[in-house]
Amino acid sequence: MDREDESLYLLDMSRCEPADAIDTEFGEGRWTAVDYSITAGAGKMLFSGPDTKAPPVCLDPGVRGWYHIYVGTYRHHLFPASMLLLKLTTDRGYTRATVEDFRRDKDLVAEDMILGPMDLAEAYWKSADLSGEQIIFYRPTVGLEAEATANITYLRLVPLSATEQRRAESGQREDHRRLIANYDGGQNSQWAYASDDEMRDEFQSLADNDVKAVLWGCARSFATYYPSRVASRVKWSFGLSGIMRQGRLAIERQNRHDFDPLRSAVKCAREAGIGIIPQVRMTGEQLPPNHQDYTGPGEFQKQHPEYRCLTPEGHQTRHLSQAFDEVRAMYVSIFREWVEDYEADGVCIVFCRSWPYVLYEEPVLESFRQTHGLDMRDLDRFDERVLAHRASFLTQLLRETREMLDEVGKRRGCRLRMAHVIPTEDHSSETPPDLGPLTPLLVHAMDVQSWVEEGLVDDLVVHIQDVGDAAGNDARETLRPYVELAQERTTEVYADLYPRRQSADSMRVRAMACYEAGVDGLCFWDCQKRTQRLSGWAMHRLLGQREELAQMKPFADTLFRREPLVTLDGFEIQNEYCLPSDG
Repeated sequence: MDREDESLYLLDMSRCEPADAIDTEFGEGRWTAVDYSITAGAGKMLFSGPDTKAPPVCLDPGVRGWYHIYVGTYRHHLFPASMLLLKLTTDRGYTRATVEDFRRDKDLVAEDMILGPMDLAEAYWKSADLSGEQIIFYRPTVGLEAEATANITYLRLVPLSATEQRRAESGQREDHRRLIANYDGGQNSQWAYASDDEMRDEFQSLADNDVKAVLWGCARSFATYYPSRVASRVKWSFGLSGIMRQGRLAIERQNRHDFDPLRSAVKCAREAGIGIIPQVRMTGEQLPPNHQDYTGPGEFQKQHPEYRCLTPEGHQTRHLSQAFDEVRAMYVSIFREWVEDYEADGVCIVFCRSWPYVLYEEPVLESFRQTHGLDMRDLDRFDERVLAHRASFLTQLLRETREMLDEVGKRRGCRLRMAHVIPTEDHSSETPPDLGPLTPLLVHAMDVQSWVEEGLVDDLVVHIQDVGDAAGNDARETLRPYVELAQERTTEVYADLYPRRQSADSMRVRAMACYEAGVDGLCFWDCQKRTQRLSGWAMHRLLGQREELAQMKPFADTLFRREPLVTLDGFEIQNEYCLPSDG
């Protein structure tokens, strides 16, 4: 930031109002103030725990004009769950902020970003005109995140230079909107929405930046997170803890409030000015004790064991097969509901999880006999004829879906999009022969070449789950065949940027590598988690600025830093004699 040396620290959070919502003791209906100091000075941080029912509190920043806002937070290293809600008075919804932690063995970060137990995390939130604004702090009250501790330690305000202010006031450029945010369903139990206002918090981080659309996970096979007229409602097994319990409570809460989360999500996406494409993951039964109800796969699957995928020996698997007309018709009817009843912008299917889609069912075997005069089970599983035949049934699902979308889109006066998230890694138990760069997809019945050639995919999201090298050379090589396949076609290719946690500059470098490979944009898996990491999301949301990324390293390097504590609750915290030693 241009005027970094003019930083203004707001260290005393006990100045928040109302004053009677803050005390030095823990208790119901209030935040707890704790003394601390850092190099910049002494202050008071605030905590609130799950049972406090602490209300929102407001801080007057006491300044006017444009500032970069940095948020300092603390978390006890033995109690890692942390979540703070914060907003400006004029914001549509709350921003979620967790204490950002990084791992040496998994995340692409510099050593100086690894937090020690006595370090605060300082992260860039946003730049805003603070004239007449209050900063409001709150904590989660429902869902999985309600079990977290909220902390706010300090704010650091950096005035914008004239150049920075002109850029901030110029607003969002349409040609930068190249990003897709993927919410794969976990958001529903994480936050247990039951009102439009609560849903707006989810979309607060997606508005006014480079995100153009959201893939909204709302179905697990034949079970939906919303009250469908076609499918059964998502269920969570009774009596189990953690996400199972919170997921069940979320559904019960939505039912009590007569709340439709998909309708609300579509409404809030429209308010935020972004597209929304509902998404399904074609799940099967999980392992016990989650084998009965772990969101999906829904009543239709329970009622129709005759439609299951079969091994060559005839054993049933955990998934239904696309070889059956009835299975495909059920999916298409769910998809129709999304674009017809809810007026969403298309359909997304997650193919990087939840296979098999087609195996050795009777319709597959019989049609193979008619075509080739052979029993498919007598051939090697990787025989190209076997792979192509299995894939033809999944392609047929996409043809039927495209036909339905064209029908509904004609009535609505728009083209409804088909988005597919595909894997790049080979997950087979045996190593298949090299059938080209699309081998991992063919093995799982995905004929992506036919999808692209037939116009069955508008947005092809290439899910690169392996981290690879920091420079993104692995991503370039992985993306190349998909970019070449889509050339002179209507399909747009998006790179799913991994890992989820990395430094802002690492994101910048890897994003540039993806653009150099020729992708049309980027996609981010599990945005319900990514958006609450402030410094990470501050970079994520600007990665549509393809031409400017090469010059953005100085900005990226300012988004996160460690701030060592000097004292905490009256003790010299860096002195080993002043630390707890009781286990």
